[in-house]
Amino acid sequence: MTSNKLDRSLQRIRRKLRTLYFARQSSRQADALAGRENLIVTTFYDVEGDYARAGATASEIDSVPRILEIEKRYGIRSTYNIVARLALDAPQLVAAIADAGAEIASHSYDHSILTTLGSPALADNLRRTRAALEGLGVTVRGHRSPQSDWDVRVLDALTEAGYAWNAENGPEPHPYRIRVRNGKTLWRFPVAGDDWQYEAARVSPREMLDRWRAHVRDARGARTHLALGFHPWVEAAPDRMAVLDEFFHWLTEQDVEVKPFGDVLDLMELPTAPELAAAHG
Repeated sequence: MTSNKLDRSLQRIRRKLRTLYFARQSSRQADALAGRENLIVTTFYDVEGDYARAGATASEIDSVPRILEIEKRYGIRSTYNIVARLALDAPQLVAAIADAGAEIASHSYDHSILTTLGSPALADNLRRTRAALEGLGVTVRGHRSPQSDWDVRVLDALTEAGYAWNAENGPEPHPYRIRVRNGKTLWRFPVAGDDWQYEAARVSPREMLDRWRAHVRDARGARTHLALGFHPWVEAAPDRMAVLDEFFHWLTEQDVEVKPFGDVLDLMELPTAPELAAAHG
């Protein structure tokens, strides 16, 4: 086995062990949304621009306003995780998202893979992200890592920097407190799926619509919260945008509530939310 293959195999093993560890941690905590009548769905976007894919900035400058118009039509408010350098390059995007009443959160400063950074650089990346977005008038409470690549160091840096929530891919059944340190709490929102299969598996828009609907159907009655992600540049093609419109129309006809992560966090931190079942690391 070559060195690169061995490294990839070790990374997969570490991710599986990490997944098992945090799944166990989540199972030791009461569901802070238990007792609510309807499933809560959070729809979110990773707004990355050219820092993730060449040509994506121009695409997102065009597609984000179209998505916001669709959401306005159906009364949907989402979370937009934005790369800070893109926000500085295109402040009109930040203004449009904020004016629509959507939540804006961190997707790193420059789409660096945070697990590859040394601890000082990691802390600096998160600090610069918050400073850039707050300089544009945005209050930043949450973060999603580029490529959902995170580790314990990222969790500790987010907690220390005062982030309140973190949304990453994972099978955990409900949101939970993933870090409580020095009086600071970091909530984890598990993400069930996104639109990346458009790129990874070249699925058709109709297949993608079926997958999104299946996520919602499977979650109803089985969990209290479901997070689904999108990328504005991935959704930019007319046939994909039409299916996104169709999905949101369908979603509003279901017995679900659609809320951004920050609104869900506020619900979980109400005094009436269930007490957690165990101490947290």
